[in-house]
Amino acid sequence: GGFCPMIRTFVALDLPMTVRQSLGGLIEAFRKSGAAVAWVKGERIHLTLKFLGNVAPERIDGIKDALGKAAASVSPFRLQPGGCGAFPSLKQMRVVWVGMKGDLEGLSTLRSRVEAALAPLGFEPEGRRFRPHLTLGRVKGPRGNRELTEILLANLAFETEAFDVSDLVLYKSDLKPDGAHYTPLYRAGFARG
Repeated sequence: GGFCPMIRTFVALDLPMTVRQSLGGLIEAFRKSGAAVAWVKGERIHLTLKFLGNVAPERIDGIKDALGKAAASVSPFRLQPGGCGAFPSLKQMRVVWVGMKGDLEGLSTLRSRVEAALAPLGFEPEGRRFRPHLTLGRVKGPRGNRELTEILLANLAFETEAFDVSDLVLYKSDLKPDGAHYTPLYRAGFARG
């Protein structure tokens, strides 16, 4: 057979349209800082559970099976994006994010199951503690950081509506001139109580 290009993939949770619109509004507020940040488009915001990187196409079916089993072992849970900040800190901003509230135990269990299901396929479990967050933008330089920090601090009480999560998604990522585009390859539903 011919050469099949690798597929850049990750596992994530989808957000409802209304939640993405709220996040888009927050990004618009942040934009007013004029900071040197590559902001994510609202409709592309998602909660990443695990980044798989470049995967050979023939491995996708095995990944789908593993994710299907992991998803079927957890029950739906409720999340609510809220609060905002920057990694690693406000003094040294690299990534601007919104945090997560709600059933973080359910979310953590799901992530552990995903890690456990994918480990036999050669995907190393993350050593770091899981800090669930939604990436809003990546900081490119110091310009406007002070203004951005002020807007962040003014929005610490930010929250969107809560929503129920009942499936996870395997996404393919294509890097285009206007940023990454994400295509769902597979959706795995949680246990139906």
